[in-house]
Amino acid sequence: MNKLKHKAFWIFTGDIVGRGFAFFTSLYLANTLGKEYYGLITVAISILGYATWFSDLGLINMGTRETAKPPEKRLFRITEIFRTRLFLGIIVLVFASGAVYLIELEDLQKQVVLSYLFSIIPYVLLLDWFYAGKQEFGKIALSKILNGAAYFSLVIIFIQTAEDITLVPYLYTIGIATASLILAGFAFSSKPFALPTRGIHIYQDLIKSSSLLGTGRFFGQMIQLLPPLAIGAILSLNAAGEYGVAFKIVIIAMLIDRVFVNILLPNLSTLWSVDKTTAVLRIDTVYRLVAAGGAFIAMIIAICANHIIELLFNPEYVQSIILLQVLSVLIAVTFINSLFSFGLIATNKDHDYFTAMVSGGTIAGFIILVMTYFGNVISAALSVSIAEIVITVFTYWKFKQAIQINFIRPLLLCYPAAFLLFLGSLYMPGPQIVSAVIAAPVFLLLIFKFNLLEESQIRWIKSKLW
Repeated sequence: MNKLKHKAFWIFTGDIVGRGFAFFTSLYLANTLGKEYYGLITVAISILGYATWFSDLGLINMGTRETAKPPEKRLFRITEIFRTRLFLGIIVLVFASGAVYLIELEDLQKQVVLSYLFSIIPYVLLLDWFYAGKQEFGKIALSKILNGAAYFSLVIIFIQTAEDITLVPYLYTIGIATASLILAGFAFSSKPFALPTRGIHIYQDLIKSSSLLGTGRFFGQMIQLLPPLAIGAILSLNAAGEYGVAFKIVIIAMLIDRVFVNILLPNLSTLWSVDKTTAVLRIDTVYRLVAAGGAFIAMIIAICANHIIELLFNPEYVQSIILLQVLSVLIAVTFINSLFSFGLIATNKDHDYFTAMVSGGTIAGFIILVMTYFGNVISAALSVSIAEIVITVFTYWKFKQAIQINFIRPLLLCYPAAFLLFLGSLYMPGPQIVSAVIAAPVFLLLIFKFNLLEESQIRWIKSKLW
């Protein structure tokens, strides 16, 4: 197994098993707690997501990029990054807990949200960014698997009825703590903290440098974190539960995108600094691949949405079927947005990344809030897909200034083909799973018929997979 396949194997294994446990945990909680309480958990985790952003401020991406460099070329040391995350985590926990305590919420809702906030501490202790920079993905995979397994097992044991909801945040925290302890154990042999810190001015420079990435990431996370909050606050917790179920399927569908991102950031950064011409050729190949792959997966999810929801969830989640179909657009767009956004980070275009994310994220947030406020849960889901398109337009605008490849042709081929095949499936008789079986080879034939991937690009992809 060559190095790239070895890395991809461990990234995919960690994500598919770890997120698999998380998915089945969510599946169990959704069916056990019901729409309202599952919606409360969805909203609470979104609040936690914003709190963890404040405790990170881009330090994860900064840490991964710095760790990938030789020690003598690092601007910031591992110890400095780790201590900064820990300090910010403690500060955020105190202020976030105080803010939630002052908000007018029902006692149960407030208790659940406050309990989730305690997971900030094991989160900031996680060293996954360090091992991502070293590209030791096997250790990260193990931590994710044990995290998911611990959380899943504890939920199955302790959560039996809706009244047990107050225990869920503590079990979630134990799962993250398990991952932190595993990576901390590996750190004893890696000795990441061998070099001492160099004074308080370093921490100031570190926060200033990472804040560009962090602020960009904040607006980039708008798609994941804002909709549940907006739906729960403006519509209802029941609607948030319906949305949370559909979005959980989307997250699972984008596992391949996660593999792509984790490999791209360190490898593209290295290649870009050595040979920009070759880097551009590789980006062109990967772009064509992710454009086709994202459209293909989105098409299959949209066609099979009713089978997926009806198979996995209680009948009370039937509304989630159309939400999943609408959110399938998000899958297709996210694949290419990952290339643009993380490509900007990998090629040291931090300011461009910041500008694109802030500009696109601001508009995206406005779209989500307006369409949720004046609509319903379906328009809220539609706003999420539209918002992702808006952010992608801005990241594309910045990315194409540095990378000159044909971005339009793959989209004009893949997206219309997938959409037309989906529309055709709505009018086909029989189960929609049959429509998916027919649509899949037709889509692939169109891709090869119009030579989306050239022969040399196919040979390069094969060399990396076999």
